[in-house]
Amino acid sequence: MEYRWRALGAVGFGLFMATMDFGIVNLALPRLAADLAQPPDVVVWAALSHSLVMTGATLTAGRAGDLFGRRRVYLTGWCVFGVGLVAASLTRTIETLVAARLLQACGMSMAIANSNAIVLDAFPDRERGRALGIVTAIVGAGLMSGPAVGGFILTGFEWPAIFWLRIPIVAIAIAVGWRYVRESGGVRDGSRLDVPGAIALFVALASLLVAINRGGSWGWASPRTLGLAAAGLATLALFARLESRSGSPILSLHLFRTRNFAVSVGSLIFTYMAHVSVLFALPFYLMDVRGFPAASSGLIVTAVPLMLLLFAPLSGLLFDRHGSRAQATLGLVCVGLGVLSLAWLDEATPLSGVLLPLALVGLGMSVFGPANSSTIFAGVPREAHGTAGASIATSRNIGSALGLGIYSVVLVRPARLVDGVSDVFGVAALLALVAVLASAQRGSTRAGSATR
Repeated sequence: MEYRWRALGAVGFGLFMATMDFGIVNLALPRLAADLAQPPDVVVWAALSHSLVMTGATLTAGRAGDLFGRRRVYLTGWCVFGVGLVAASLTRTIETLVAARLLQACGMSMAIANSNAIVLDAFPDRERGRALGIVTAIVGAGLMSGPAVGGFILTGFEWPAIFWLRIPIVAIAIAVGWRYVRESGGVRDGSRLDVPGAIALFVALASLLVAINRGGSWGWASPRTLGLAAAGLATLALFARLESRSGSPILSLHLFRTRNFAVSVGSLIFTYMAHVSVLFALPFYLMDVRGFPAASSGLIVTAVPLMLLLFAPLSGLLFDRHGSRAQATLGLVCVGLGVLSLAWLDEATPLSGVLLPLALVGLGMSVFGPANSSTIFAGVPREAHGTAGASIATSRNIGSALGLGIYSVVLVRPARLVDGVSDVFGVAALLALVAVLASAQRGSTRAGSATR
């Protein structure tokens, strides 16, 4: 078997397990609250702390892969994640569980940040879209499987099993990565990791993420929310200043002078702001408005990742062959039409009226994802692939966090829950329109090109 397929298989196995983690742990939060005798707003930090580190550290982890070797950072990440799983399976307090989740997030950020770069280093540029399409499908399969796997584990075991049952799987991910992934990246010009920039980036993104996620609970005008938001923005400005002066920046600001890179990152953020509306609002509609059980609601929502699994590889292949600048934008139009259709949900909407818009959202994400990611990678030199891959993951996290902050306010404004759900999807449609308008500004997106 050719190296490119061995590398894709090895990294894909790890990505599948990583994306399952989000659904597994989120599903276990009610059980954790009961067993650890903690209120929901405390136990949520088992998930939120993980998101904070993933958002704040992924770009730094990608840059570390570019500097010190992507295989080395990738495998180190899975080792750290495995230690975090062991620690979480042994803990019995919320404090130590959060600490273990922080350790897991450090490891996962190192692995995920370098996954796309490792795969693309194994494939020629003319097959970039194909490779990213398969990666997108693997992510969709992981997202689809997470809640189901978590439900199965929690049905037969106590909550620590969601951690210790995955330790052997991490060992396999490390073994296949060690066996089948070659080293790539790594520089020998004396460049060092920009530690001040890394710290500033983490503080900025973590502060803003906490303000967005907890603003609804603390109050958007509360001193804590406003203080964190101000600190985040100030530190973000400091990060930009540090990067403009650094000889080895975490994220070169010059990349944003390349039109396709800037447009693709911007449209990606707005896309996930729109996409997260499905994950946030639809469970309220299905369970609280329509009375569907949790298991059935989970199956309905998997229509989106199922479409990713089915169509993302084909989308990537089409982009390699045609390189149409309109492909990503066309996908966003489908996403926008899908969420707009959901804005008309009411108590009598047939199930087909839910599934068809979800399928349209999933199809749109399948068309958009590989084309947009390919454009991002085409706009950076190969030695910066780790940074490019990390920018995709970071943009996805930022978009999701911003969307959740907006929708948590929109949902509770109307007197009736169903009206709040409708308003959420209406706002999501507007955000999708912004993503469409941004995406339409891209230049030629044929594989291997970079329009300035």
